[in-house]
Amino acid sequence: MVFVNEAWNGTGEIVVYSNYHKYWLDRERRIKNPLFDVFSGKILDLKDEKPAAIRYFYNLLDCEIYPGVTICVVPSSNAERRESGIGKLGEMLAANGRNNKVYFLRRSRSINKLATGGSRNLSVHMQSIDTVEDMDISGDIVLLMDDVTTTGNSLYACREILLNRGAVNVEMFALEKAI
Repeated sequence: MVFVNEAWNGTGEIVVYSNYHKYWLDRERRIKNPLFDVFSGKILDLKDEKPAAIRYFYNLLDCEIYPGVTICVVPSSNAERRESGIGKLGEMLAANGRNNKVYFLRRSRSINKLATGGSRNLSVHMQSIDTVEDMDISGDIVLLMDDVTTTGNSLYACREILLNRGAVNVEMFALEKAI
């Protein structure tokens, strides 16, 4: 089991905490999205690695995740970027009795940022994500985390890679789903 809430375990689906509403409906014409909310703003702060946002999400999630679970995150679309807000959240969650393999997955080559029109095709992720070679995930029960998901393909690709590297079970979680 990964989550304390048993309804979240073993579905093979992506568990999503909330919906994400982008800030701009039309950036060029400066039309703001009336559905943009505080939670969506917290996600933007998390992406900017703001400590208050990392702590906010930690406080929401820490009591929901069993000890002993391995924490991994979906890597950035930028192969040069090794750390991220979701990664820092994962590290904080791992430090509380969980296994820190937060950055086990990494981009071997950059892809176009998905939020700005990059391909969301599963094969793009499968061909651009690999793993840290000196880290073993065999036998682990993994919570795979992402900040925002749209199609879920980056999570599905990472899940497949983790299972191929020996993880026993991989549960997928995104803080928000883009609407």
